[in-house]
Amino acid sequence: MRKTAVVIGFGAFFLTMALLLKFYAYNKLTVVPKDQNTGQTLTDPNATYFDATSLKVKHGLITTKLSAVADQKASEKQGGNTLVVNKWQFTDNNKTRPPMDATTGRLAIDRHTGLPVHCCDESQNGKPVRHEGYTIKFPFGVKKQSYQYWDTTLEKPMTMHYKDTTKIDGLTVYKFVGDVPKTTYTKMEIPGYLFGLAKDSPAQNADRTYQNHRIIWAEPETGVFIKVQEHQKQFLEIPGHKPIVALNTTSTFTPATVKANVDEYKGKASQLKILKIMPWILGILGIILLVIGIIMAFFATRGRGEARDEGYDDGLGDELYNGSTA
Repeated sequence: MRKTAVVIGFGAFFLTMALLLKFYAYNKLTVVPKDQNTGQTLTDPNATYFDATSLKVKHGLITTKLSAVADQKASEKQGGNTLVVNKWQFTDNNKTRPPMDATTGRLAIDRHTGLPVHCCDESQNGKPVRHEGYTIKFPFGVKKQSYQYWDTTLEKPMTMHYKDTTKIDGLTVYKFVGDVPKTTYTKMEIPGYLFGLAKDSPAQNADRTYQNHRIIWAEPETGVFIKVQEHQKQFLEIPGHKPIVALNTTSTFTPATVKANVDEYKGKASQLKILKIMPWILGILGIILLVIGIIMAFFATRGRGEARDEGYDDGLGDELYNGSTA
């Protein structure tokens, strides 16, 4: 009977551990850190861009730096699982001010889902904006499906489609691809002569168009962007004249940025994988042990019953036999 109790006890223990890992431990680990502070760098050594200083189209290296830093005080004030994040994005070609392009943003996300929480003065470039879709990462447990992703240039979400599964430095990643079609997103005052007009012609209120072929390689357990590549084309246009190239670039996370991401998230991904598998292993083992324990208890009870029955019959037979010979 003691062995039966031990088997049932271990079965119940393993089953309880499976439930704790599934519904408690995993949820505790699948959260964006409160001290979120990340920096990523993209480069393109052969970009084409319009230089606002010289008013000429140039070719060469451009560098884009992205930063996302948690506002811990605002996050604590908001409470719950909300994380308030300040973002900066700067693109430069000569390491001198002002940069070619700069974007600032403030947003809040749910630390578990990664989706926007509309609070805390969310904005972009100092103007109120309502973020939609994923911003700094995809969800924990990324699926092979499409996701909405916030495009900072258009200030609205775009669709990123799952393409395939690959590896980067030995780390399994999901590749997502999305396209922004050519869209006019702002106006810019441009000297008329740059479009072939007379030198004394007035400045032209040109359309600035934007299109983008974006690729994101995301680690599926954490949802973190391990590598990003953007093939952007931007033009300045007025009717009846040849467009001016504002930007033509294929900017990609630098090898150093990719390596740092792989080094940081490879171990975290492995931990989450184990946490996803262990509840199944422990749960199945627990159920098997419980079934074995119940079977052992059944046969043990049945055996004791049979032993009692056999002992009663033997005693009665002895008494009858002895009585008949008295």
